[in-house]
Amino acid sequence: MTGLQRIAVLLEQELRCRMDQSGLMYRLFFRVKTERSIRHKMTIKGDAYRAGKMLMQDIIGFRIVLYFQDDVDIVSLFLSRNGLVRKSVDEPDTFTFRPQRLNLTLAIPEEQVEAFRAELPEEYAPYIGSTYEVQIRTIFSEGWHEVEHDLRYKCKEDWEGYETYSRVLNGLIGTLETAEWTMKSLFADLADKNFKMGNYRAMFRNKLHLRLRNDDFSPQVTDFLERHPEVAKVVLEMDRVMLVFALMNRERPLPLTFDNLLFLINRFELLNPELRELEDEAFREQFGELTAD
Repeated sequence: MTGLQRIAVLLEQELRCRMDQSGLMYRLFFRVKTERSIRHKMTIKGDAYRAGKMLMQDIIGFRIVLYFQDDVDIVSLFLSRNGLVRKSVDEPDTFTFRPQRLNLTLAIPEEQVEAFRAELPEEYAPYIGSTYEVQIRTIFSEGWHEVEHDLRYKCKEDWEGYETYSRVLNGLIGTLETAEWTMKSLFADLADKNFKMGNYRAMFRNKLHLRLRNDDFSPQVTDFLERHPEVAKVVLEMDRVMLVFALMNRERPLPLTFDNLLFLINRFELLNPELRELEDEAFREQFGELTAD
């Protein structure tokens, strides 16, 4: 393992830790550019690098692939809080089919910069920034990108004279975006149906669509929800962004049980004293500072 790969592994461990404790459904991949790859990129953009117009900023690159479209902005906002160098976002175009990119360029942590720069090829080091890149995609768009990258981007000459086929390939993005919004609507509608049927466990799961550790509320919390359907209604209508941020931001991960997430929602949204009394000791130890007694 090279020095750059070791740094990439450390960065991956931190990213994966935050993603895991958020409960978001995701996949994470990374790669480190080889000297051969750096040399190839210099042949393409070398003039701009040598002129000081830009730096090569993706020697280490990550891709976070999310299951749901509305999670893209959550992860982007969280990662952008510290060390953001640049954010590159493609704005939707009403009249053109094309993929939407969201790339973050982040600074290498200060304690790793010296080791990072020591591993760079001396010839190219002046043109390389002390940064890494995080690409954020949905699982549907990721599949399209992989196919397009290998079978069109890398062999553009094969597509010359076949503009109609290129447009059809781009048009698939519109189909996939429709599928993403349909899936989001499906789970929202299912959560609403679950609420109306009094199935609060299923409502909770379909509303939050997070990776939960167990399959149901405890008997005492189940009894509470059955007596207080108005509490479940608030959960159904809430914006989950604050919940995910609270989970990602913790130094000590919270076990992602049904009870714990409802207790956490209660702390910043519901403010129900009876539900507060049902918190267990482990939860209070971690989250007692969130509100004043």
